[in-house]
Amino acid sequence: RHGLVMVGQMPELMLRAIRLRNLLAWVDLKYANEPMLFLQTLTPEKLNMKHVGGRLWTDYTRPQLEALLQPLREARAREKAYVLRAMQFLYKEKVLSKVGSRTKEDNGFASLWLLSPEEKRAAGIIYENLMLEEFACEEGDCGVAQLTARFSEKMTTDSTNFRRGDIVLLYPYRKGHEPRACAQMVCRASIEDISDQGIRLHLRNTQTDPKVFHAARGMCWALEHDVMEATADSLFQGLYRFLVAPPERRSLLLAERAPQVDEGITLKGDYGVFNTLSLRAKQAQEFFLIIGPPGTGKTSYGMLNLIKEQLLEEGTNILLLSYTNRAVDEMCGKLMQEGIDFVRMGAELSCAKALKPYLLKEKLKQCNNVHEVRAVIEHVRVVCGTTSSVGGNASLLALKHFHLAIVDEASQILEPHIVGLLSATHQGRVVIDKVVMIGDHKQLPAVVQQTGDEARVDEPLLQQIGLTDFRRSFFERLLTRFRTAEGYDPRFVYMLTRQGRMHTQIADFPSQAFYGHLLQPVPLPHQTARRIVSRKGETPHASEAIAQMLASHRMAFVCVPNPEQSVSSKTNEAEARVIAAIVREIYRQNEECFDVDQTVGIIVPYRNQISTIRHLIDSYGIEALHGITIDTVERFQGSQRDYIIYGFTIRQRWQLNFLSGNTFWEGGVLIDRKLNVAMTRARLQLTLVGNPDILCHNPVFARLMQYVRDTGGLFHAEDICNTPFC
Repeated sequence: RHGLVMVGQMPELMLRAIRLRNLLAWVDLKYANEPMLFLQTLTPEKLNMKHVGGRLWTDYTRPQLEALLQPLREARAREKAYVLRAMQFLYKEKVLSKVGSRTKEDNGFASLWLLSPEEKRAAGIIYENLMLEEFACEEGDCGVAQLTARFSEKMTTDSTNFRRGDIVLLYPYRKGHEPRACAQMVCRASIEDISDQGIRLHLRNTQTDPKVFHAARGMCWALEHDVMEATADSLFQGLYRFLVAPPERRSLLLAERAPQVDEGITLKGDYGVFNTLSLRAKQAQEFFLIIGPPGTGKTSYGMLNLIKEQLLEEGTNILLLSYTNRAVDEMCGKLMQEGIDFVRMGAELSCAKALKPYLLKEKLKQCNNVHEVRAVIEHVRVVCGTTSSVGGNASLLALKHFHLAIVDEASQILEPHIVGLLSATHQGRVVIDKVVMIGDHKQLPAVVQQTGDEARVDEPLLQQIGLTDFRRSFFERLLTRFRTAEGYDPRFVYMLTRQGRMHTQIADFPSQAFYGHLLQPVPLPHQTARRIVSRKGETPHASEAIAQMLASHRMAFVCVPNPEQSVSSKTNEAEARVIAAIVREIYRQNEECFDVDQTVGIIVPYRNQISTIRHLIDSYGIEALHGITIDTVERFQGSQRDYIIYGFTIRQRWQLNFLSGNTFWEGGVLIDRKLNVAMTRARLQLTLVGNPDILCHNPVFARLMQYVRDTGGLFHAEDICNTPFC
C-alpha cells in the first residue's frame, strides 16, 4: 500500500518497479504462507483497503494500479514465482544491509549507532581524530565542495576498510569525547583520495555556508560508512523489466529453451590459437559462456578477440560490463592499448584517473544541445560500465542498441543484478541481442548478506530450471543447464586451459585439486625456469635459510606453532614475524628491480593481522616495503604478484569455518574458492604460512599439506629463522 503514488518526475517503469517492490514486501508480511495464491487474485479493489473513491481513485490511482498489476497477472506461473522470489531476496538484502547480517561481524548501517568506538576501531569501520586542514569551493561557486582531513598521527590505511570512491559520513565531535554520528550534523561525501597522511573528500551536496566548517575549527572529525539506496531501487526496476520483456527473452533467461546457434557463420579475422573460441562465440546467437581459470587471459585475449571480431561487422555496437569498477577499468585499459575508442560510464571517483577523458560526462562537455548528445552516443561503438551504472541508466538503453554484450566477472553477478539489463527493451525490441559471459565459478562469488537457508529456493518451478540458491550467480546456473554427461555443451560453453601466470610448480596443486588437471602452461619462460633468483654474492646473512627456501622451492609451507599469547583471535604475531622476515629477504634479493606493485603481496584473512604484519615490516626501516599490498583474499582477486605469501593466521579449529567458508562440491570434488584464489595470485614463488596441526582438520587443507610433504616443500619456522619465532 505504501509507495503507490507518483513521486516527482521519475520514469514510469521505475515507479512501477518501486510500487511492485513495496506491494510484494507487504504481501510477504501479510500472506507469507500463500503469497502466490494471493497475487494471482490481486485486483486494485483488494488494495483499496480504505475504500477511497471519487475522481482521484477512478482517474489516477486505479489506472496506475491496473498498469502495475497487468504484467504480473499475464505472466506465466514460473515467471511469477521467479519475480516474487527474486524480489524477496533483494528486499531482505536491503534490510540486512541496514540492520546487519549473521554472515559477517560488525556490518550493516545500524552499526553507526549500535557499536561502540572500540568495536568500530576493531572492525576497521571508522576514522577518528581527523583535523580539517583545508576546504575549497567549486569553480565559480561560493559553496564548499572539497575537504582535506589529516590524521593526527601517521597511520596506515590497512587499519580500516575505506577505499577511494566510498560513500561516507563526516561529522565533528569535541576533543576527548566519543565520536557519535547521531548527535551531530553530518556531511555526506565521497573519498577522492586516501593516504597515510589523510583523506581528501568531495561533498555529495555542496555546503553553501562555509561557517559550518569555520565554527568547527578546534574540533575533531570522524568518518564512517554511508549507505546508498539508489542501486537497490534500480534492481527492482530490473525485475519489472523482466516482467515486460518479450516472451522469447524471458524463456531464454529462465533457461527454458536452448539459445540459438548459426553454425554457418565464419570468422573475418585470424586469432591464432583463439580461433576456435572466437568462432564458437560468434556462431552463438544469444548466449555463450567462457570459463576463465586464473591466468588464462580471459580479458587480454578472450575478450579482446571477441571485440575485434565484432567490430569487423559494420554498424554493430558492443557493451562491456562487469560487477566492479576495478574490472571495468581493466577492460578499458586493454581497449586503450589496442587503440579502440570507447565511452566509460560511471562517476569520476569510481574509475582510474587515466580513464577520465573517456567518461561519458567528459565526452559530452562540448555538446550544445540534445541532438549533439545523441550524435556522440550513436557514434561510439563500445560502451563500458558496471552492471549498476548501465542498468540504472534508462536514457542510454533507450538511445543505443547493442549487438553484443560481454560480461566479465560474471561468476560474481547474481541473478537480479543482470536479468533486468538483459531484459531491457526499446520500442518492443530487446536492447541487447547476444550476451557472452566470462567468469570462473571456482573463484570467489558475490558477497551476499543472507545465509544459505535464507537464500535457498524451495519452489519446484524454479528448481526445475536449476535455480536452487540465490547466492549463486546467473553464470553458474547457466553452466549447470549447459552441462551434459560428457561435459559442457561446446555450442554454448568454452573453457580456457592455457595459463600464462603461474610457474608450473605453483599451478600443479590448483590444477589437480580444482580443475581436474586441465590447467597447462602456455608456456612462458618464467613458467619453466629452474631457479627463481640469482644469489647476490656469497656473503652469509641473517636470512640464509629463508634465501635457500625461496631459491629451491616454488611452493613452500612454513609451519608456525601457536603463540602462547595473543591480543586477539584475529592476530597471530608468530606468523606475522615469519612473514615479515620472508618479505625482507625477498626485498634483499630483488632490491635493484623491486616494484611495490609487482614484486610481492601478502594475503591474510583478518584486517587485524594486516596491521600487525605492516608494523613488523615497517620496523625494518625499509621505506620501499611500506607500500606493498597486504590485504584479504577478496581484495586480491584479479591481481597477481611475483611473490605471494599467504598467512592462514588462525589459531583455533573453530576458525576453519571462516577460512573455508566459500566451498562447494562439483563432480564429487570439494572446491575451496578462497584457497584457489590465494594460491593462484603468484607468478614465481608461493609461500604458505600456518599451523598444520589445525589446518589438517579441513579436508582440502589436509590434501594441501600432504602435497607439500610429498614435494619436499615443508619447512619449520625455527629452522629458517634465527629464533623460535623469528
